[in-house]
Amino acid sequence: MYRVLSVLSVLLIVGCGGSGSSDEPEVSTPVVEPTPDDGSNNDDTNNDTVISDSTNILFILSDDQGLDASAQYSYSNDLPNTATLNALAEQGITYTNTWATPACTTTRASILTGKHGVNSGVTYVPATLDTTLQILPEYLKADPATSHYQSAVFGKWHLGGAQSSASHPNDTGVEHYAGNLGNLDDYYNWELTVNGQTSMVNEYHTTKMTDLAIDWIGEQSSPWFVWLAYSAPHSPFHLPPESLHTRNGLTGSETDINANKRDYYLAAIEAMDSEIGRLIASLPADVQDNTVIIFMGDNGSPKGVIDTSVFEKSHAKGSLYEGGIRVPLLISGKGVERNNVLESALVNSVDLFATIAELAGSDTSSVYDSHSFANTLTTNEPIRSSNYSEFESDTTTGWSVREGDYKLIEYSNGEQQLFNVEDDLAETNDLLLTSFDSHDIVHSLEEIAQVVRNETTNSALDITNQIFENRSANCSAYVERYSSNVLDVNNSTVFAGNLVISTSADKCIFNTNAIPNHDFNDGNNSFPNNVSTQNDTFEITTTPSFANTTTAISLQVDNAILLNGVKVDLLAAGCFGVGNGKVGCNDMSQAWRYDPMSPLSGFSVDSHNAHAQPDGTYHYHGTPNAFYHTENNGSVSPVVGFAADGFPIYGPYFDDNGNIRKALPSYQLISGNRPTDSGSPGGSYDGTYRDDNEYVQGLGDLDECNGMTVDGVYGYYITDGFPYVLNCFKGTPDATFHK
Repeated sequence: MYRVLSVLSVLLIVGCGGSGSSDEPEVSTPVVEPTPDDGSNNDDTNNDTVISDSTNILFILSDDQGLDASAQYSYSNDLPNTATLNALAEQGITYTNTWATPACTTTRASILTGKHGVNSGVTYVPATLDTTLQILPEYLKADPATSHYQSAVFGKWHLGGAQSSASHPNDTGVEHYAGNLGNLDDYYNWELTVNGQTSMVNEYHTTKMTDLAIDWIGEQSSPWFVWLAYSAPHSPFHLPPESLHTRNGLTGSETDINANKRDYYLAAIEAMDSEIGRLIASLPADVQDNTVIIFMGDNGSPKGVIDTSVFEKSHAKGSLYEGGIRVPLLISGKGVERNNVLESALVNSVDLFATIAELAGSDTSSVYDSHSFANTLTTNEPIRSSNYSEFESDTTTGWSVREGDYKLIEYSNGEQQLFNVEDDLAETNDLLLTSFDSHDIVHSLEEIAQVVRNETTNSALDITNQIFENRSANCSAYVERYSSNVLDVNNSTVFAGNLVISTSADKCIFNTNAIPNHDFNDGNNSFPNNVSTQNDTFEITTTPSFANTTTAISLQVDNAILLNGVKVDLLAAGCFGVGNGKVGCNDMSQAWRYDPMSPLSGFSVDSHNAHAQPDGTYHYHGTPNAFYHTENNGSVSPVVGFAADGFPIYGPYFDDNGNIRKALPSYQLISGNRPTDSGSPGGSYDGTYRDDNEYVQGLGDLDECNGMTVDGVYGYYITDGFPYVLNCFKGTPDATFHK
């Protein structure tokens, strides 16, 4: 029917010193005058390579197709003839333990947001997806590693509430939308909405959705992500065009449909399978070879058509039983190295968010509630140890958790059920009604649910003395609540660090009390000012971009916020000839500003190159060194924070064509002696002052701002010597960093 997919195109089918005047003895970097950005510091070749190597991702979502109606699973003897999906399974991976939610709206929201309903607000039908939430297409566009992707959503939306606005898909962040906003009343006569404009269509829905996807894909010259959500096989049950299915004897009359609902239900699945085959066949060979295909159902089969030899009617769509929440999932195509494999790893619908992002090239492996399982395309190492689902309706309101073989369902009235779903897929034996000793199992499962549902006070992630590992350039990848317990060494005082990273629209919000995740004030001399907790808020754009000119760092703008909640403020308010040389030098045009990192300047910092401002704010004056590997361990360094302009800050090590080494700055000490006029200190250029350094283009790896582009992503790199973190901004600093 179509050539074997050998590439990773993915097709998803699924039902951070206060103002200069207030800081004590500090030395700052020489002012770098803004220079035009001519692109000379950009690695365009690398970026072109990233784009050309990027995988197309096709995500297909079927509606109301359970395991009992999927021929890739051996549960039922009454199955549709799905040659296309069978071939995808033979050439790829069939996941046998995938949980969604028991309804279409809630599952779609979980995939789009990477959040469970308790965190997205979408726990029922017909809920409305909050347009301020960051959805997957926006996440791809915000990440520099995947911003080149074009994305489109086709088919059923059903996320706009009971009275869905025609513009709702686009309002949430969908770049291109074409489909039906809600359920269909008639597969042959329905309303098509294209980017807010609605018209009537008299073409078979499954065919029309396929046509729209084919046409859009054919227009693309960049890597793409397509979300194709068929309404099939959701009711109304109907007779598809004869050429699209193989089921005989169906008349299409109302009487026949009512008498043989499952036959018509399966016919709609076959028609969808035929159109998926046509879509794949329409892709040129090179596009096929660069596409990964993911097929998934959004929830279980409806009770009117469910195979009762597999699941009870009461365990169908809308229930928290396996028949309602365990769904088909297939992945085939580029990057899938395991063929004709049944994979038993636990997978959740929220996980598609991080998985698709990683397949597109993001460094993200975990974000929100989503954990990427992209590794399973090449290995059988599971990611999840537990799974979770939830739902609210008139008949079923509650949640379900699985760990190991055991699954707990708890309803809103407190009633619980416990099953061994490995041995009892049909869930006919409630272990709580037997003599089985279930106490410890139930307690463990309840604790998992409490964490997911934010019902525990211990949900903050403890990062005390932790080494960071994530390299995602997208600040959204670090959304979490963080805590730490650390010691002010010289004062023998214990502090609790508190950092919350959240998102709003196109910004990441850092709320921090400015206490680090490591012990501090451990120098030979105690800080002149005592550290105290703060209440600071910084905002980082999720879409950083180069400005027309660079912006020099200054005493008026904090430089960066790091992922332990501490800001970077590289400049001191001390200059030669101004007062005592420690404070009061607020004029950025003043020459001979001290470098607080030079041992010759006499500034008091701790082992982390930080100290406290008069208001008690702990801040870094140079190279931070507590939460990344400072020695070469064979790995590239993680992202350690974000500059005020939104670009990521990496630790020192990067991959130089297979050689892991430190990034080298392009600054050096000026040779010879300083001027001896009345306003100059004289003596040799020894690093006491920031003006002792000069930028030599091409001397090292990094540009004048201490950044470079690697694999298509621009970032600043920590260096042992001047300028330590950054020396100017390539983008525009956010207003929240202004002092």
